[in-house]
Amino acid sequence: MPMRTLHGQHHFATDRRTPHSPASALPRTPEVERVLLLSPAASPVIGDITPAALHASLSGLAQRQRVTADNIANVNTPGFLAGRVDFESSLKGALRNGETPEITGGTVARSLEPTNTNGNNVNLDQETLIATETGLRYQLALNALDGKYNSLRTALRTT
Repeated sequence: MPMRTLHGQHHFATDRRTPHSPASALPRTPEVERVLLLSPAASPVIGDITPAALHASLSGLAQRQRVTADNIANVNTPGFLAGRVDFESSLKGALRNGETPEITGGTVARSLEPTNTNGNNVNLDQETLIATETGLRYQLALNALDGKYNSLRTALRTT
């Protein structure tokens, strides 16, 4: 049975919306949703594709976290094959070609690792490691995006 997440159940960072920002009119949602709503078709700001690359990373990492949670929820389901998310290859390709990365969730493929006697190939230790690493990478990307926006705000205030 897939894991269900209730609206607003998880909060990954402090809500930094000001009462005067357009985002303040939006209902409180998980950090994933707020970050992705900021600029879904992010065109480069002042010739910089860093925010778009970070948004694409956050989207891919959020998808990986959902797939990993689904894998863990189905650890005892007969015949269930673990899912794997790849967004890094398309992100690297876009950046290598000088293009603005598209904000997708990445591609989800079923793991081809060996199965146990009931046809399930979910390894709980591996999934826990993936979930921990994904959470740390997500926090790192959020901090980088926050730093980028802080430097833009500072630059706008000083001019």
